[in-house]
Amino acid sequence: MQATLFKRLMPLLLVLFIDSMGMGLFFPVLSSLIIDPSLHFLAGNYSAGDRQFIYGVIISIYMFSWFFGAAILGDVSDFIGRKKSLLICLGGAVLGYAVAGLSIALHSIALMIIGRLIAGFTAGSQAIAQAALVDISDAGNKSRNMSWMVLTLSLGFLMGPILGGILSSSQLVSWFDYSTPMYFAAMISLLNIALLSYLFTETFIPTKKFVLNGFRAIEVFISAFKHPGVRNLSIVLLFMEIGWGAYFSFIVTFLVSLFHFTALQSGLFLSLVALGFSCGSGIVVPLCLKWISLRQAIIINFLVAAAMIFLMVITQSLYIALLTAFVVGANIAVGYSNLLTLLSNQVSPEEQGWVMGMTGSVGALCFAVTSLIGSVVSFLGLSAPMIIGAVALLVGGITLWRIPMKESLLVNKYTHSS
Repeated sequence: MQATLFKRLMPLLLVLFIDSMGMGLFFPVLSSLIIDPSLHFLAGNYSAGDRQFIYGVIISIYMFSWFFGAAILGDVSDFIGRKKSLLICLGGAVLGYAVAGLSIALHSIALMIIGRLIAGFTAGSQAIAQAALVDISDAGNKSRNMSWMVLTLSLGFLMGPILGGILSSSQLVSWFDYSTPMYFAAMISLLNIALLSYLFTETFIPTKKFVLNGFRAIEVFISAFKHPGVRNLSIVLLFMEIGWGAYFSFIVTFLVSLFHFTALQSGLFLSLVALGFSCGSGIVVPLCLKWISLRQAIIINFLVAAAMIFLMVITQSLYIALLTAFVVGANIAVGYSNLLTLLSNQVSPEEQGWVMGMTGSVGALCFAVTSLIGSVVSFLGLSAPMIIGAVALLVGGITLWRIPMKESLLVNKYTHSS
């Protein structure tokens, strides 16, 4: 029985790993390709501001595609089932990564954009895989399966930047170049198609008629600000996602421009941020909430993260950047986890699925818009996007402090447990 369950879990966990790995893998590669003129991916006559702008646009294209694709593919999975939907998503991942690898080999920015459009639209596999994992869980193993899911996402987030840096370094292996990480991700996705086809049986029997709604993602986003219970907290979530998106998207271009980081160095730096994120989620959350409320924890985490980003921008010191990376990742993770709990406390059991889907929608759109805005304000200076991010976190913390809330909704299972 356990072996059978593991065979069904393995391809789903690999889907989650590939999704979280893919984003982290791409950032160090793209930042070096676009920002470093010595790599000649872009013509040499592009200014630093032009390069930052192009970088931000490519990131935002991926996130916008993810925003719309996740909602549409989620509906598709309720019509044709989880397995077929996941195979479509993985096929899109193979094609998207392969096109991105080809774009690097051919020095084609147009192909790069096409590859990111395809990969972004089919990145909705994460939500479908999570739904399938819930489908095959029962009361006895659901908690354990959820812990495997969180661990897999964390490992993918941690390993992605490292793999992107290593696989693009010709100093480590002579035939590695900046297209190698893309082909590697395509091959892993292709392998998972085989595993999913062979090991995974359908977990969901479709019962409803499919109706394509191209505006579903926008409707979900707007619903967050209409719901009386979560309206104010959704504003806090919006500021948090802007802050995190600005930092994570543009910290690598800051490092490449200021300290001439290679893709390997950028990947290792992002893995340090991811390590902080993982430690914050797994260790700090249950510890800090033994003594303080959810709201207090979130406010402190947002303010500390904002202070660390400001400190890095002001000093423009490599050592400060390294020291603050782990701290920013940990505080964002703790603040985000607690904010999700606080949002969950505001709604009924029947609305839990909606509120979690809404947070993903807000996150994807905020990342997309922030990347686009960051690309524009980069003409004002390398630090401009991260200053916006720090200010957004600061405003988010202050906004939460000013929101009137019932004390009963600020307590979670860790608080006052001793």
